[in-house]
Amino acid sequence: MKTGIFICHCGHNIKHTVDVKKLSEYFKTFPNVTVSQDYVFVCSEPGQDMIKDAIEKEGLDRVIIASCTPSLHGPMFKDVLRKSNLNPFLLRRVSIREHCAWVGNDVEANTEKAKRLILAGLYSSAHYVPLEEKIVDVQKSALVVGGGVSGLSAAIFLSKMGMHVYLVEKKAELGGHVRTLKSVWPAGKDGKSIVGDMVRELEEQENVEIFTSTTITGLEGFFGNYAVTLDTPQGEKKLTVGGAVLAIGFSPFDPGIKPELHYGKDERIITTLEFENNSDTLQLPEKPRVAILHCVGSRDEQIGKVYCSRVCCVNALRVGNALKDKYKDSYVESFYMDVRAHPKGGEEFFEDTQEKGVLFTRANVGEIVPTPTGVIIRGEDTLFGETFEREFDLVVLSIGMSSPEDCKLVANTFKIALDKDNFFMEAHIKLRPFDTAVKGIFIAGTCSGPKDVEESINHGRASAVKLFGLLNLGYTYVDPFISYVDPKRCSGCRMCEHACFSNAIKYDEEKRVVHVEEAACMGCGLCNATCPSSAISLKGYIDPMIDDEISGFTEAI
Repeated sequence: MKTGIFICHCGHNIKHTVDVKKLSEYFKTFPNVTVSQDYVFVCSEPGQDMIKDAIEKEGLDRVIIASCTPSLHGPMFKDVLRKSNLNPFLLRRVSIREHCAWVGNDVEANTEKAKRLILAGLYSSAHYVPLEEKIVDVQKSALVVGGGVSGLSAAIFLSKMGMHVYLVEKKAELGGHVRTLKSVWPAGKDGKSIVGDMVRELEEQENVEIFTSTTITGLEGFFGNYAVTLDTPQGEKKLTVGGAVLAIGFSPFDPGIKPELHYGKDERIITTLEFENNSDTLQLPEKPRVAILHCVGSRDEQIGKVYCSRVCCVNALRVGNALKDKYKDSYVESFYMDVRAHPKGGEEFFEDTQEKGVLFTRANVGEIVPTPTGVIIRGEDTLFGETFEREFDLVVLSIGMSSPEDCKLVANTFKIALDKDNFFMEAHIKLRPFDTAVKGIFIAGTCSGPKDVEESINHGRASAVKLFGLLNLGYTYVDPFISYVDPKRCSGCRMCEHACFSNAIKYDEEKRVVHVEEAACMGCGLCNATCPSSAISLKGYIDPMIDDEISGFTEAI
């Protein structure tokens, strides 16, 4: 075995607090280390050439790079090995920048820690075996779950890009909540018109199948080949798709959860959605007194909804504007915690609303009390620190967004996670906001958190772009770090099958042992940890490898 160790200075990032020269000289004394070099930037072209030359001249069969975090430059270093005719999975990355150099300024302690980390990598890499990524064909078809504006946006894009699209909506009509809106801010366009245009555009595509009044009852398989079971009005239907976009929307907050608001007990206490639908039929005097309450169902620790719903403030402003336009002499007062006029143009809209005569009071509303003559609001003015009690003819509750009612059912079906507020959780809030932890399953729109209409449409299109980028190749690489079963040790207890959230483990009734569908395995290691007879191992992470790595950390140097 011939191992090459390459230690990066990372400019002054590592060299400043780690003695890289001392490390390089130390590892030259090890019998299986053929090359031990340090360089100012190993990731640079000269640094890569240095590694290539060492592999070719010295015949290296293991490469250890001690530098920055393994997630950085990973594909590039693997490609260096590949171009030198060395299996890329015989590479070991050791993070001495984040784990040593950036931890403190004690050069001696940092160097000692770096020495142990590299030693652990050296011992572990002795067990490495060449691994190969497998290529699996994928279906060029997509499932879109949810027929709101986000789902429609995703379906339109995918269909125009040549993908066969199956759009599934549990309700009888497409359009979601937007269909019920009479005016979508800021364009002021009717919601039915927006939805109608999108549906017509989608129906013009020949490669689209739309299923309404339909639910998903089953999902099996893996990225590129998901088997989906639908419950349609015509009966059960089976589909095979390459991936999916989940856009199941949100549920409007139910103010009945807060008994102090007396919502549902008096027709003079309504929500912004009810005002939107019934503003023309409201029975109000010529000079009505109307109160608008912001953040109902948002930023409320008492009911476990601490997040901002992003659209409530603008919806409250829209109600105030509509009332002032219809009743010039009306008295309209908005009770708010903070005004967050989120979308572009929101602040200007806020100022226009104030200029029309809507009064804004920063307050904590304690209760709403219906009386025969009006509706009384009691609370505290948080600017003046004074309690108040005022009577109104109408109270409008600007309600927030809650997670979709069937979020847990859909999450269980697609094996994806929910966040603490029961919205679908993205793979990474900054780097992968459209992905889930399951390859080929993307989320779009308000099912991942509150968004306005424009954001939801753009979010749906962005998720569709991500899915298209995966499906359009027609194939996918399967990571070699997957589980495998030793049939001689397998007792057939099937505990691993229950632990596997990606449904990659199948039981053979005839042989009475399990096997792994490699294309579906995500390499999480749950089955490995669950198996009572140690019949399952994870390629690239066998027990002796981990044991020796621990030895490298703990042995005396």
